[in-house]
Formats: sequence, structure tokens, C-alpha cells
Amino acid sequence: MSVVSLAVKDGNPVTEDTVRQLASKISTGMEIKNPQDVKDYTAILAAFHDSAMSILEMDDYVPQSLVPDLERFPRENISYPEKDSPGNLLNGWTCKFTLEDKKKTSRQGLLEGKTIILKDCISVAGVPCTIGTDAISPPWVPFVDATVVTRVLGAGGKIVGKASTESMCQSASSFTSCTGPVHNPYAHGRTSGGSSSGCAVLIADGSCDMGIGADQGGSIRMPAAFCGLVGVKPTFGLVPYTAIASNEWQHDYAGPMARTVADAALLLQVIAGADGLDDRAGAKCPLPAAVPRYSQLLVAPNADPAKPLKGKKIGILKEAFEMPVLDPRVGEMVKNAAMLFGQLGAEVEEVSIPLHAVAPTIWMVANRYAGGKTRLGEACGHRQYYQNDLYAKFFPLKQEVWEKLIPATINGQFNALYGWENMPGVYGKAMNKLMQITHAYDAALEKYDCLVLPTVAFVANTHPNPTATSLQKIQKSVGQGLNCCPFNATGHPALTLPIGTLPPVKEDWVSDSDAELKLPVGMQIVGKWWNEVGLFQIAHAWEGVCDWRSR
Repeated sequence: MSVVSLAVKDGNPVTEDTVRQLASKISTGMEIKNPQDVKDYTAILAAFHDSAMSILEMDDYVPQSLVPDLERFPRENISYPEKDSPGNLLNGWTCKFTLEDKKKTSRQGLLEGKTIILKDCISVAGVPCTIGTDAISPPWVPFVDATVVTRVLGAGGKIVGKASTESMCQSASSFTSCTGPVHNPYAHGRTSGGSSSGCAVLIADGSCDMGIGADQGGSIRMPAAFCGLVGVKPTFGLVPYTAIASNEWQHDYAGPMARTVADAALLLQVIAGADGLDDRAGAKCPLPAAVPRYSQLLVAPNADPAKPLKGKKIGILKEAFEMPVLDPRVGEMVKNAAMLFGQLGAEVEEVSIPLHAVAPTIWMVANRYAGGKTRLGEACGHRQYYQNDLYAKFFPLKQEVWEKLIPATINGQFNALYGWENMPGVYGKAMNKLMQITHAYDAALEKYDCLVLPTVAFVANTHPNPTATSLQKIQKSVGQGLNCCPFNATGHPALTLPIGTLPPVKEDWVSDSDAELKLPVGMQIVGKWWNEVGLFQIAHAWEGVCDWRSR
């Protein structure tokens, strides 16, 4: 490894003590025994300091494709609905605005006439982005548009605002956002799931047609399941994550949320395809022009109208129904819903993948090691556009900022620091095990067109008491996403669709009237990499023969 320069400027802060302290951090008790080596390393490190400082002094680079044409796409009518106010009784809104193409041609775009909401971690130039936290005040204001925003506008869609997201996008429940608890559209005071909580309720209550959420461990699928929606976590890298606030590179996904399979397919068709700026897109990721026309392929060519799934094989994932905290009523409803695939012509049978039982633990540990680094301001190692203006708002962390982070974020930092210092070999082992788990799912998917499992373990539970301790708050969502997070680690596409309703368990009743309450249940289907077409066809066929609200 060569050294560019050994020149050192006056006032350089690096001293021999700096080098000795760094040596001791490499491993406990490590020291440089040769005095001349201390002097030499000091000189080299001082030169590195000046090289690094010279980069900080340079102008940052922003790809022109991310800089919006504000004349053609003006951000208009920006407003901030008050908590619990008329029009915001579920607290789903972060802000409202109007954003659409003012120079539309006569050609109709795919999203013409559709209104779209964005999770408040997606950059829209000139519009404050809270990422669900008040740790930085005033909120960060991006100066670029995320790739997905540009694509929605190019397809004629009308973006109507930003939806509440859980603090730093790091809660599976919906009570951590700086804009207040987000309430389930079927029962005020109950969770709408997280972290794409606001998107879910605003689509479910009809405030907009569809939305773009983000998913690191189920954050699209869990809110969709709790609120009776279709939600899609696409194949890893299919949808560019450019200019969306990241939690952990390998677990970041953006995807559609909608009331129907057809609308979810339409939106994915618009936002999918490599953008050349996000290295999550692997070798097989299509360019936008080659993205399958999902909305036109909801029924397989030459399919029998009476048996549209004839020839398909559906695997009911055995271990997914044995997960801790799974409400047995949810498991039974999902199995019964899967039996309908048989009536549609598919062959349905149980499949065992034992590694599914340990996949959530391995995902969690891998996420803490790598994602914790991001939460400490140490994201690195990828060819992508870094939103340095956002990082500068948070880091280096100050006491008053740190104290406003939620327990999940602080826990992630602690996990990363402790793990790397005390068990550095765990990350590599976890990554190898995730590869093994990926191969196990792949082997099953060679035989089956999809795997079926419950999306979440239970129906929407209540928000915690505001005086609850940190541990009590975290306990509200323990086990909730055990069937979602594995596929963030393995990259397989996963779709949830509503299949029926159930009352909450008696232990979670607020009053006896909860016995009459009906809350949505979601069924998740998982497919091969890049086979979103197959998932849409299977989900669309089920949706076409069953009204989930009547089940």
C-alpha cells in the first residue's frame, strides 16, 4: 500500500502519543517497542491526517440525476398537519405537499391519476425529512430527490406528502415517531406496525392510492399486514435505495404498499431497475427498460380462468408456524388461506426448512454488527451516493442528540461496540450462516414456486403506556417480525396480502368491546430472486376469489 505524500502542514495535531494510543486500541496492551518506529508511524499518520483534511475541504459531488428541476417539479402547498387534528386523526402525516410534473405531455404515464405517499426517510429536495426523530432540530432538509421520487414523477404520479416513520426507522411498533403515535385504522390506540407506519394508515384510510415504504426487517410487510394492505419487499437491489436514509446496506429495501395486488405491481414496475448509483443492484438486476411489466402479467399467459395457478407448487413453511409468540389462530388462518391455492389449481404441501428457526437470530446479530456501525456514523465500503449532509447533522454525536434517540437505536450502538470489541469473529460467522440459510431457501424454491408463512405473529396490539420503561416498550414487538427479517438477510422477494380478520387475544383487550373488534391478518409469500412476477400472479389469483374482509 503506497503513501501519496509525507508532507505535513503546520499545526498538524498528530503526535507520538496519538500513535501509542492507537496501538493500544488495536488490541489490549499492544505497544510499539522500537522508538524509531513510533517516530516513523507518527510522520506517516500526520501526512494521512492532512490528506484526509484536504478532502473535507473539497466541494462534495452530487450526481446531476438527483438534482431536481424545480420549475418542472415544484414543491407546492407544504403544510404540517397537527397531531390528532381533523384529517390527521391517525397521526399518519409528517407533512403534506403537492409534487407533480407541470410539463406533462399528452402521453399518459403509468401512474397518471394516482396519488402517492412517501415514507419520511425518502429524500425530497426542499422538504424537511425527520426520519421520525426530533434528535436534530430543525429537521434535515435534503437538496436532492431520491431515485424513486424521480421515477414516480416521470410516470405521471402525484406525490401528496410524507408519512410518519418510526424513530430512525428502527421500531416495529408505531409509537416512537416524533410526530406522535400512529394509530391503527381499525382501532385507535393500537399499533399500525413499523417502521413504515404512516404509509400504511394513509393508504388504508383512503388518503392516497399507494405509497413507497422502506424495509430492513419487515418494515413494509408488518404495517401492511396490521392495516390490511398489500406490501412488497422486492428482491435485494431491484429498487434503488439512492437518497433514502440507510440503516444497514445489505438489509435496506424500498418497495410498494397498496390496497390491491394490481396497484402494488404497478408501482413496483415504475420504481424498479438499477440506477447506476446504488451498488445493491447486482449482476442480474434489470435496467428500467428491462423491468418486467408486472401490472400486465398478473395472470400467466394461457392460464385457465378457472384454475389460474395450475402447474404451480406452493410450500407451507413448517417452521414458520412454530415460531415463539405466534398466535395459533393466526397460524390456522394462514394455513386455511393457503388451502385456497389448491382450489385455484396449485399443488399445496408442507415443506420443512429447519434453518428458518434460527434465521432471525442470525439476521439480528449481523444487523447489529454492521448496522450499528451506520448508527455510529461509520457507514463505509459501498459504491453509492452518500448523503453527507445528513451524517453531518448527527455526527459526531452530542449528548443532547444522543439522549433523544430511542432505546432501539442506542441498543444497536451498544451491540455494535460490544460485539466488535469482544467478539469480532461473530460477524463473519453470521454472514456465512446467512449464506447457508439463503441456499436452504433456494433449494426449497427449486421445488416450490413460493413459500407461505404468517407475516406477523399476532394481530395489532395496543400502544404501550407513555410511562412504560424502555424494556416494556421494546417488549411490545418482541417476536413480531420473526417471519419477515430472514428475507431481508437472504434477499428473496416477499409479499404480504390480507387474508382475513381476528379479534385481539383477551389479554390484550382494553375493554370487553374488544371481543367484537376485527383486525387484519396477513399472509406472506416468498419467491425466488427476481421472480416478483410469480409472486404477483399467486397473490392476484388468491385476491380474485376471496374477500378477506368477510373471513
